[in-house]
Amino acid sequence: MKKYGVAVILSLFSFHNLFCEQAPEVYADLSGEPVQVEQIAVTATRTPLPLKDTPVLTRMLTARDIELSGATSLPQLLERELAGVEFHQAGYGTSLSFQGLDARYILFLIDGERIAGETYGNIDFNRIALSDVERIEIVRGSSSVLYGSNAMGAVINVITRSPVDKIDIAGSVKYAGYYQRNREYVDGIRSHTKQDIPNVDADLYMGFNFGKFKAQTTVAYSGRDAYQLFGTKEEVRHYDAYQKMNVMTGVTEIISDTTVIAPIDTLGLSISGWRSVSVTQKVSYEFSEKINAFAAVAYYTKSRYDFPESLNTGSADGDNYTFERYNTYTLRTGVEFQPNAYNYISLSYTGDLSRKNMDSLQFSVPKQKHMYNSPRLLWTVNAGRYNRVTTGLEFLNETLNFDLSRYGYNDKRSVNTVTLYSQDEINTNMGLSFIAGIRIEKANRYKWNFTPKASVKYSLDDLSFRGSYSRGYRNPTLKELYMDYKLPIGGGSNMYVVGNPELEPEHNQYISFTAEYTKGFTNFSVTAFKSYFRKKIDVREIQNGTRTDLFYENIDKSRFSGIELIAKSRLAKELFVTANYNYIDQSEDAPEASTQYIFVSPHSAAIILNYGVSLGRNTLYFDISGKITGKKTYEDFMAAAQMPYVYMGTYSAKHNAYSIWNCSVALDIRGVRIMAGIDNLFDYKSPVVNFNSCMAPSRYGYVKLSFNIKEK
Repeated sequence: MKKYGVAVILSLFSFHNLFCEQAPEVYADLSGEPVQVEQIAVTATRTPLPLKDTPVLTRMLTARDIELSGATSLPQLLERELAGVEFHQAGYGTSLSFQGLDARYILFLIDGERIAGETYGNIDFNRIALSDVERIEIVRGSSSVLYGSNAMGAVINVITRSPVDKIDIAGSVKYAGYYQRNREYVDGIRSHTKQDIPNVDADLYMGFNFGKFKAQTTVAYSGRDAYQLFGTKEEVRHYDAYQKMNVMTGVTEIISDTTVIAPIDTLGLSISGWRSVSVTQKVSYEFSEKINAFAAVAYYTKSRYDFPESLNTGSADGDNYTFERYNTYTLRTGVEFQPNAYNYISLSYTGDLSRKNMDSLQFSVPKQKHMYNSPRLLWTVNAGRYNRVTTGLEFLNETLNFDLSRYGYNDKRSVNTVTLYSQDEINTNMGLSFIAGIRIEKANRYKWNFTPKASVKYSLDDLSFRGSYSRGYRNPTLKELYMDYKLPIGGGSNMYVVGNPELEPEHNQYISFTAEYTKGFTNFSVTAFKSYFRKKIDVREIQNGTRTDLFYENIDKSRFSGIELIAKSRLAKELFVTANYNYIDQSEDAPEASTQYIFVSPHSAAIILNYGVSLGRNTLYFDISGKITGKKTYEDFMAAAQMPYVYMGTYSAKHNAYSIWNCSVALDIRGVRIMAGIDNLFDYKSPVVNFNSCMAPSRYGYVKLSFNIKEK
């Protein structure tokens, strides 16, 4: 029987790029410049390096890509831009899958730093305001040498904006129609519920660069309308064996090898609505050519409104909703010292605190407090003309108060980790470069951990070839170790999630090969990869008397392999296309009682068309994007009811291939941009609704107005 276990993500990265200059854009603009390969990336090596020289293929999404996409959330952007990325609704919220791996193995960073406040392995993706993003760097594969635990499948580093011009003021307002109007009857009067939140995004950015002193302030607001997904057709389920229970008499019988027609889902899958506000302030001061100091503070608050079916409860005053509030506080500060042209030293500290409360019953109930404290020393030395060595010393303290415990919110757990890592970059200046590194880590709960990495890149005219080997690891989360709580699924259920203090860290061996061709306006790459997991953490269902335990354990083996194709080209004078295809193959040596809820499609593709035309001093842009998701078959476990009978058991499930298309048009008029677009252009609705369904809302339109004022 298969379902899904829970998870966690995150790691780190140096501060010296916090106020870095903006990188060139990926696409040509109307001046006719070719596709850029000289953009500076930092995530793959933790040091500035031209994109074309990175040892592992790095995908970069710039502010221009984000603006033309019309996306207002990180999940929406990543699903549009990257094949192999799927977001699903899994009861507890938005859940990520990236090239077959869940969020536990995908490390998200903001300016290279960990993000606190994970929920069942997923961060709060809405915490990242796209209006404040300069670029996003995506490095696939294991990067644990540089970033530690969780960086086993990919690192996604969100780099925020920084002031380049003397004065840079920008802002925008976006309005979209309601996804769904949710109404209720109160005292016989039909009224809106708390889920009806206008889909509005607004932001204001103010950056100042006065030479030695730089400062920027960003304020962003977002609101999302809650909606529900409903099935449109019956589902054919084939069971090898299932339990048939008469709910009237309580009589059960076991039936083998049969097919059941499950009725159309009328309860729906709930997607919560929410409001959020974020405020960020960053400053830096250059005391001399050798010393620079910086600091950043950020505050984020979010109120989430959900349907009562999600938690089988409502608020005491009769309103038809449940309510949670999230608050996040971040402090980053440090000093950069460059005594000469050969040495760079950074000493920094990051503190990130996330709190979650529930207020469905007219008072605040603490649910979770999660915090990272991380001081870091980083030293980069140019040890010769073609050699650069980066060494880092880090301390990480993680603390968690959480309610998913028999001891309640007062159950406080923590873990401390000390790390030393070093990486050597060698460029022969003859088209051949090497990178080798090692990480030595000691957490107070585990043995010493040694993590190596080696990669080589060879360039020949317009061709380049990359090969990489790396070892990744993930330490069990504090929740996986200590959680012990009853699932709030109602119906008399007696099912518990049980932590396992004896869990061991899991690790993987990752191998990849890439061939890339770049010439003029064309860039094409193909990557083949394979990842071997050992001691992978999964969840097994165990009967414990009258209750059912979902128990965490280490399983022996798991393997992921795949192929990715990426192509960028200019089809006509101002018509650019980006295409991305991803294939994933997965095999597990998990026990039969292992649980898994979410399964990914082996085949997926993304395509984006951009066209710009000059209208005198103004510019008109057209953008069309499509995400194609292939069919998938998997073993599922969802109860079906045909009163008075309820059917329970494992069955073969299938989702057919589908595609989601978006389009937009934007007009630039002297620093002002007017945009209009339609998402889910052909109004796709998943015929069968469950945790593996597409969670896109029905077709909706939007308008956006933005401005930018600069003084060089």
